[in-house]
Amino acid sequence: MSVIAKFAAVEGAGPRKVLVLHGWALDSGVWLTTRALSNTRDFTWAYLDFPAYGVNRAMAPAADVDGMAQAALAAVDELGWSSFAVLGHSMGGATALRVATLRPQSVTAVAAVTPVSPGGTPLDADTFAAFDAAWADPAAAIRGHLSPGMQADDLTRLVDRNRASMDRPTWTAYLKNWTSPDFIPALADYAGAVTLFYGQTDPFVTAAYLQPTLKALRKGRLVALDDAGHYPMIESAAASQAAFESALRL
Repeated sequence: MSVIAKFAAVEGAGPRKVLVLHGWALDSGVWLTTRALSNTRDFTWAYLDFPAYGVNRAMAPAADVDGMAQAALAAVDELGWSSFAVLGHSMGGATALRVATLRPQSVTAVAAVTPVSPGGTPLDADTFAAFDAAWADPAAAIRGHLSPGMQADDLTRLVDRNRASMDRPTWTAYLKNWTSPDFIPALADYAGAVTLFYGQTDPFVTAAYLQPTLKALRKGRLVALDDAGHYPMIESAAASQAAFESALRL
């Protein structure tokens, strides 16, 4: 019998249920600031750590984005949820889209925050090696390529949590996962509302980068988040959480 990934937290008692998925460099702790601001009367939030992250560090990493989506669905099934929305960040944003295509009858809405492409982000060998080597100094990578305006204290906390929530092999395994998905045609299988959020100062996930994903969706929209880069839940938490909750009500 396979081991089911655990949730780091399930909070709230609202009728609107939300599966929450994190990105590459951090476990579900990336949502801690917005968790404190979340509406727990109208929503119930389930924060998953992917296999090999956070509370699931003893597990082997998922093999690809499909494996990540299947792990998320297995965890949701343990909760007994037959209907839910999905909120995902970056790598978890692409995984949120995959969850919706695999279980379209169950997913009520998707909010994908600075999501990587479901068509993959091909990297040549040197660029892949550079991303992989960023493990040695994630602060420089985040400041230089993802969130140039992040406050110094926020960046320090993010890096500290990175080291506490994952190890070096997990970093490499999930780098392979988020750069290689290939399911853009399957997006047409999902008829629910999808909101693609991007940070105005994110040099990586831009409006142009998101256009192929947007065009493949049956009911998609693009929303810019001001005063934020790749981590709007940290950089502009209050405004971002309000926007996320609005999207999850669609």
